[in-house]
Amino acid sequence: MRARAVTSLIACLGMWAGLSLAIVVHPHRFVGLVLLVVVPAVGAWFRRYGARAFATGFPIHVGYLIGFLAGGQISRDQLGWPGAVIGVSGAATFVVGLALLPGYAHATARMQRSYHARARRVLTLTGALMDAPVHTPADHRLARRLRRLVVRLNETALVLDTQLVTASADDNDTAAKDRRRSLFEHERAVVTLARLAQRHAHRRLSREARADARAVVTAARELDLAGLEKVEYRFQRYQPADPVPRSGSREDGGTGAVSAAAGAGEITERYHEAARAMVSAIGSTAPDPHVQQEPRPAVHLLGGWLPGSGIVNAMASSKQGTARVDRISLTVSTRVSMQLAIALSLALFFGDMLSPSHLLWAVVSVYVTFLGSASDREQVSKSVFRVLGTLAGVVAGDGLARLTGTQPVASIAVVILAAFLMSYFGRVNYALVVGAATLGVAQFYSQAGELTYSLLATRVEETALGAACAIVVGLAVLPLRTTHAAQVGLAGYLRALAQVLDGLLTPDSPTTGHSARTDTRALDAGFHAATATIRPLGRRLLGTANSRCLETLRLVDLSHELGRTIVHDSSVLAHRGNDLTELAAITHRAASVARAVADNLDGQEVSPAPCAAAALEPARFERQTSVTGSLPSELEDIEGVLAELAVMRGLAIPDVAEAAHGHGHPRPGWVADPSHPAGRADAPVGQLATVTPSLSPNHATATVSGALCCPLHPDGCEAWITVVADRDKHWTQARAENGLYQITGLPPGGYTLIASASQHAPHAEFLVVDRAGREISHDIALDPAR
Repeated sequence: MRARAVTSLIACLGMWAGLSLAIVVHPHRFVGLVLLVVVPAVGAWFRRYGARAFATGFPIHVGYLIGFLAGGQISRDQLGWPGAVIGVSGAATFVVGLALLPGYAHATARMQRSYHARARRVLTLTGALMDAPVHTPADHRLARRLRRLVVRLNETALVLDTQLVTASADDNDTAAKDRRRSLFEHERAVVTLARLAQRHAHRRLSREARADARAVVTAARELDLAGLEKVEYRFQRYQPADPVPRSGSREDGGTGAVSAAAGAGEITERYHEAARAMVSAIGSTAPDPHVQQEPRPAVHLLGGWLPGSGIVNAMASSKQGTARVDRISLTVSTRVSMQLAIALSLALFFGDMLSPSHLLWAVVSVYVTFLGSASDREQVSKSVFRVLGTLAGVVAGDGLARLTGTQPVASIAVVILAAFLMSYFGRVNYALVVGAATLGVAQFYSQAGELTYSLLATRVEETALGAACAIVVGLAVLPLRTTHAAQVGLAGYLRALAQVLDGLLTPDSPTTGHSARTDTRALDAGFHAATATIRPLGRRLLGTANSRCLETLRLVDLSHELGRTIVHDSSVLAHRGNDLTELAAITHRAASVARAVADNLDGQEVSPAPCAAAALEPARFERQTSVTGSLPSELEDIEGVLAELAVMRGLAIPDVAEAAHGHGHPRPGWVADPSHPAGRADAPVGQLATVTPSLSPNHATATVSGALCCPLHPDGCEAWITVVADRDKHWTQARAENGLYQITGLPPGGYTLIASASQHAPHAEFLVVDRAGREISHDIALDPAR
């Protein structure tokens, strides 16, 4: 309450100071226009000193705008009355805030209710997806909607977890610590059930087991502890002696074709684990004895919400990039304040030429564009949304104003509705916020008797002018490229993923300095930050889709899903006493891949010298990981996903290839694009290599041919076979048609064959060509499509 009172007092004093300054300089128009640039620019620069500084600078700017607009009606001798009005308004706002707005403790309780509401929606949709016929348009729509809801659920859980961290740290609240553990277990169970439904895994179970699986979802949605305990007990009947493979290759000896019985056992185990986790979360059982260290918060909230791209933009702005436009490193507050000053100067010049009495609309359009957005794509999008929202608000506001007429009660009702919509749409869409604000402005001019078509047209023109100035300056003056920010965000996420992989062999060990819960939350925070910065690149400036960035987003989403699953499975196996040291080789490789791509994104040297490369087929296949895979197969899947990111960056990492051969594990191939050598980070996120295969002709070569085997596609899968020659770092690619492939011109040596087929996870196998001039038959068995 004290902090809120101090903030209210600072806001009132700042607004009165800004208004007074505008009244004092009103007789000098040139000085007033200059200060109209200086005041908001300096206020934006104050953001570098934190939220309290922003709470000081923003009210000064707002007060100056009001004083500039009403300077002719208020004299210097009357400044006391505006001060009194501002003081009364601030006091009323403070009192209403205490009565209606929740404090920190109440905010945590509200977020907890929001989390459980989202969890119920996820479980309701999970049950609907389990009951729906497969491979239908309705099934695909439900699956897409469920995936979006799962991401929103994870966002809410991350915010709630951070709030509980603060509560337990400030008050030594052991109950908050227990709620954090329950939250983690509950979310893990809900996400597992949703993922199983998305893969239609329950349809591989017997009728009795399928009914029990559906009962888990229903009991979890209703928080029925007794029902969950009963169904958990029933699931024990289906469990094999060792349902989760301990280590090594897949159950059938490494061919990749998992038997139906083993697959059903894995699915049953997943449902059993989900029911057990849900019972632990709802029943508030004793804390896990394996977790000795309470995790730290994984993310810092901004205004009670996830920071989105804000923290990543700040890091990218102060970090020098490799492209020419990224060579200047500035703090984000300095960069934005300089851009804002130039854009405001242009808006004032052209706005005064268009309509001197309404140039503030152009000024406001520029200011809000740079408020809360730092990268060029974000600034462009916000400017466009403001113009669209203004245009829609003008049309709707004019119609409502003519309906309400001069009736003050109806007009006040519309203004209140507009204020509510502005607040409600604040986290939904900025264009809707602007449209709602324009509704209130139209009512104001209607009551003043000044609402005309010419005035509404001028508002649209001034807003569009200000947006154009903001776009030009954002793209041309010290721009912070969204591509650069996306690379920084993706690198941070990959390092968080590498930390997750490092902690697999000793999960929940106090000597590692982190636990499964800590790693998972850090991975969640990195995932949301990375997607927030990459998503604006999904559309080009002309509105066309950027398939490479969309592919990058898909791979990031898939690796995040796999990472969370791997943490859970490794914890379960470790608690059962399984030895995970046999997985050290593939775990180290996957972590090395993640760090190598992160280093490349940051512009660091990864390989001592570039090597030749070949083109990947630009069309990317839709790949899904096995929902019933063992921990080794999941690690292979995530290594394959990371390999795709590396290939898209044109990356070569010889030491990882040698480590793979030293341990006898198959691994995906690595390439380096000569146009983007290893160590350069100026290629966009999702850059694909586009050069010609460079295996030199050699008469002393061998031919490899074979078939792609898939139980669900007996006629053969259409696929691409990528061949990596680790000795001299060359690679090539061949197409498999009707399930058959042939590769010619392979000198003796060791190779990695990577099969990439539609609806299949990438599958890698190691092949040795012992002598030249021979034909080698090598069949590849793919995992069944999910």
